[in-house]
Amino acid sequence: MPKQNLLDNLRQIIFGVEDGAIGNLGVVVGMAQAAAPNSYIVLAGIATMFAQMISMSAGTYLSVKSESEYLSSRKKSRLPSHKHPINAALIMGISVIIGAAIPLSAFLIWESKTGIVPAICITLLGLFILGAYKGKSVKKDIWSSGFEMLVIGGLAALVGFGIGNIFAL
Repeated sequence: MPKQNLLDNLRQIIFGVEDGAIGNLGVVVGMAQAAAPNSYIVLAGIATMFAQMISMSAGTYLSVKSESEYLSSRKKSRLPSHKHPINAALIMGISVIIGAAIPLSAFLIWESKTGIVPAICITLLGLFILGAYKGKSVKKDIWSSGFEMLVIGGLAALVGFGIGNIFAL
């Protein structure tokens, strides 16, 4: 099997980190805004992290396997080795865990509502850095690529905050 390059897995890395970070940010910010105890926020964040990891890894495995089977049935060329279903699923799972850990980490330092702003800030910063890395990797403007990912993450934070506000009433 040829040596893999990190950029060979760019789709899974971007998708996994972004999905893990944004999904978990919405959960932990929503719970904190609803004034849940920190232990519940951390528990929900960890549960969400692993549920996302399993779901995204399974979905990646099945979709990459389906793509490979489709190409085989049409007698077309095979998928590149980095798109092996198990490899793709592992990269996705690791990426989701990394992304989901970003917003959760704030609640290992700050308690409940005081963790909201730090969680949002470190997540948005992480997403901006990931977007900038992607931009650099594909020879696009790093600022616009980073900003695009930051805006998407900001929208998720707003939704989580709003839902938490509803339940905090």
